[in-house]
Amino acid sequence: MPSATISRAITPQETAEALRRQLGSGYKVNPHSGGSRDKVTVGHGSLAFATVQLARNGNATTFHVHGGGLIVGRLVNEFGIARTVTAAIKESLGPADAG
Repeated sequence: MPSATISRAITPQETAEALRRQLGSGYKVNPHSGGSRDKVTVGHGSLAFATVQLARNGNATTFHVHGGGLIVGRLVNEFGIARTVTAAIKESLGPADAG
């Protein structure tokens, strides 16, 4: 599971806007707030999708990116769209500590 930590507090809405700008119109990006964790879902077609979970700790936000799907699809998405989304987070939201 790819992850990145940005040294500032970031909301799901801010994350979604940054990913929309970075990834372009071919990706569907939706923020989800509330519950125990904030998250953003990212889709690219019907089989390529990822979930970004945000964990804020003081003035830092860690993004855990999971590829979605069933067994084989999930494995493909972990190495495909999840890595693409993680790279987009690092490029669009500032310096990151990679995980």
